[in-house]
Amino acid sequence: MIDAAQHRRPIEFQTDNGFSIIRLSDMNDSIPATGLVHQFLVRDPDGFELEVTVEISDALAGALASRSRGRLSADSSYWLSCAERHLAEYVWENEDYPPDGKLIVDEPILDDLNLARRWGTEAQ
Repeated sequence: MIDAAQHRRPIEFQTDNGFSIIRLSDMNDSIPATGLVHQFLVRDPDGFELEVTVEISDALAGALASRSRGRLSADSSYWLSCAERHLAEYVWENEDYPPDGKLIVDEPILDDLNLARRWGTEAQ
């Protein structure tokens, strides 16, 4: 019997410059969707695909967690969303993949700060 997760089509995040980003945790249940390290499949406008790892630094995670007034834990879905936003911004600004398929996020963007303050509230 085939698992329903194997049949569902993952959501693709599209950038304005033609890159497509898919959360690997949406494609494979054995890949965690929690924590500070996340994997994505990134497709460029020519159809070339590369797996990219995005890591949120401990320092940034601590700073954002304090802004959330304790609503952000290590297993919060916020970190996956944060990693995806930074990856999308990177490929949009650079029109290329991160070097060596890895991006380390150690500086917040305005959306990170605003969402951290509202995460887990009805005003998300």
